[in-house]
Amino acid sequence: MFTALFYLKVMIAPAIVLSVSYLQRNFGDRFGGWLIGLPITTGPFLLIIGLQEGVAFAGKTAHGVLLGQMALIVFCWAYACAALRTSWLVAIAVGTAACLAMGFFITSFKFSIWVSAPALILLWLVAMRFWPKSDSFTQKISPPRWEIPVRIAVTLVLLISLSALAPHVGAKVAGAMSTYPVVASVLGAFNQRRFGAAATVSTLRGLMQTLPITMGIIFFLTLVLR
Repeated sequence: MFTALFYLKVMIAPAIVLSVSYLQRNFGDRFGGWLIGLPITTGPFLLIIGLQEGVAFAGKTAHGVLLGQMALIVFCWAYACAALRTSWLVAIAVGTAACLAMGFFITSFKFSIWVSAPALILLWLVAMRFWPKSDSFTQKISPPRWEIPVRIAVTLVLLISLSALAPHVGAKVAGAMSTYPVVASVLGAFNQRRFGAAATVSTLRGLMQTLPITMGIIFFLTLVLR
């Protein structure tokens, strides 16, 4: 039987993707990247986990999300570097491999929040310092009609599957898994195919620029929900 929590999950995914797609179409690719950098998926995910498993579990999951930001940063940097040299498929593979390697590392050891936060900030600063240079890209993105339903479906599957797996894999692992940039991967791949590598690099840079906001929000939630 479907519960109110299930319907909440179903409503959140389309709202997220439709909002980002609309604003990206009207304000450009970089703006879309800024939105993706905000906790538009991890925020609802933590809300659902809190309702489903309780506040204490949500606090541990938030710490996992904070650690997962490291994997997200590595993904963005590796993906952007690869996009300038290879096809979209190879670039996604490189970014995903780097993300999984970092994710395995951060979930294999115990890191306190007071170690996680400074390490995350340092990693972000290094990634921005050595961000790959590319031509500027300001063209507004108009995705084909079929692409938006695909984005909605992928995001919906992510929210439902992660919230279902959370009790089985543990709070930290579930939180780290939730940071995998599904929406950024979809946007990056389609944009690179249609407009070239500069479009993907622009989107990912926009994501990185607003990531400190997400880092601050998740850090606060980790402290409050502990």
